[in-house]
Amino acid sequence: MFNKIHDWIKGVLVKMGLAGELQSVEDHKKIMVDDDQYGLIAKWFSIYQSTPEWQHIHKKLNDGSFYDHDMMSLNMGQVAAKKAASLVFNQKAIITVSPKDAQKDDKPTSPEDYQTPENQLVQQTLKDNHFYNNFERYLEYMFATGGIVIRLYTDRGKVKIRFATADSFYPISADANGVSECVIASKFMSSNQHYTLLEWHEETSTDYIVTNEIYKSSTDNNDDLGTKINDWSGLPDSFKNMVPKTRYSKQKYSQPTFIYLKPNLANNLHIESPLGIPIYANAIDTLRQLDEAYDLLWQEFVKGKRRIIAPSNQLEREIDVDTGKVRWNVDWQEDVYLAYNTTMAGGDGESVKPTDITLGLRNETIVSGINDLLHFYASQIGFSADMFTYDSQQGKVTATAVISENSDTYQSKNSHETLIAEAIEHMCQVIVELAKNDPAVQYGGTTDVDISVNFDDSIAKDRDNNLDYYMKANGNKPVMTQLEAIKRTFGVTDVEAQQMLDQIKVETANAEGSIEDVVGGNGKDGEDNA
Repeated sequence: MFNKIHDWIKGVLVKMGLAGELQSVEDHKKIMVDDDQYGLIAKWFSIYQSTPEWQHIHKKLNDGSFYDHDMMSLNMGQVAAKKAASLVFNQKAIITVSPKDAQKDDKPTSPEDYQTPENQLVQQTLKDNHFYNNFERYLEYMFATGGIVIRLYTDRGKVKIRFATADSFYPISADANGVSECVIASKFMSSNQHYTLLEWHEETSTDYIVTNEIYKSSTDNNDDLGTKINDWSGLPDSFKNMVPKTRYSKQKYSQPTFIYLKPNLANNLHIESPLGIPIYANAIDTLRQLDEAYDLLWQEFVKGKRRIIAPSNQLEREIDVDTGKVRWNVDWQEDVYLAYNTTMAGGDGESVKPTDITLGLRNETIVSGINDLLHFYASQIGFSADMFTYDSQQGKVTATAVISENSDTYQSKNSHETLIAEAIEHMCQVIVELAKNDPAVQYGGTTDVDISVNFDDSIAKDRDNNLDYYMKANGNKPVMTQLEAIKRTFGVTDVEAQQMLDQIKVETANAEGSIEDVVGGNGKDGEDNA
């Protein structure tokens, strides 16, 4: 049984076998995955939290006693997930929304100029929900555990964005566009009572239906689903604004109000599963080797302490008058002196001198081995081989690789950004649709919008070198049009790029003039016009 790696807020529910219970529910469609897959998610969570099964060593010794030891850990699961999340999304990412039927003249020259109701609604919603901070954090969970889910709804005149981790998400059906129906499980605690909320997102030919079911545990066991509550009148305030069922007409909503997002990796562990896998799913053995090597490095200092062997009769000792036992005057806690019986060695104990048997430290060799494993690990998870380096002076792993546009890291970054951009576009579309169809939300815009997601591309640090290469390869002639260069540089649409290009041409034309305007007079410096 896997360790309990969740708290009552997240609601992992692996131990109680929620997947099995949901598969037997008669009122709804059955989920399409089993507990074995959520066992893997539990394993990935333990690696991310630096509590993998291999960290604690428990073995029986020859004398019948047991040796227990908790290994030191580099926690490379968390390091890699955090690095991947920061590469694909950060505070510099720009999300803009504009009406689809807007004319070119209506387009602003920068995202800050978008004063359309559509963009103002989305920007305010992102701000109210602290989206940029939360999304990067949950992307880290996604890369670490295989997926996250974004849930959107309205509450008291506001559009809300809520996230859930992979262990709380249970798919019901999937198609070519991804998971189309699901169950989202959440745990709550109020007045020492444990509650479980199940959100069933289902679909008919005419509607998207969200059904909320609340279960109350009759025991103190947090892993007990409990019984379904039909009367909501006595529920805590946490459920005050919740309704049992909501229908979203497909005439007004183009897609479900949830988005399942996973790394852009094939699930080779369960081929038919719609669930994702973390970036280190196929590097578990390497992660274990890294922890073992890192623990060996610190054990080297413990086992490499100075040791001196000496004949036992040469060490000063006396008889304890109280116990009658031999008492040594050597401080054995220093692990310096080791006594041995010279009679067994054929010596008299007098001619033998104390000998220093301290072994040299192998820390440099071990550090070199750690770096080799880090290079191998980086390649396994889609990064360039030199992405991670262990600095023995600082005692930590650093990401020092210069990321170029033709590197494995950059290609992986772009690959993951494809799915992330689609998820953000889906989210923004749902935001305007929820706002349009909820009278409590003040919104007068349209739901027919264009959405632009511009990721921060500043990690391509050697872009100037790439440009120099392409220019020389092309005989110092232009390698692409100005319009295409603007699109690639700023990640904008064709219309936005064309407007920027037009503005550049206007400013360039205004800046140009005759030489007489520059030097004055008849063109001779210092002379007046005659």
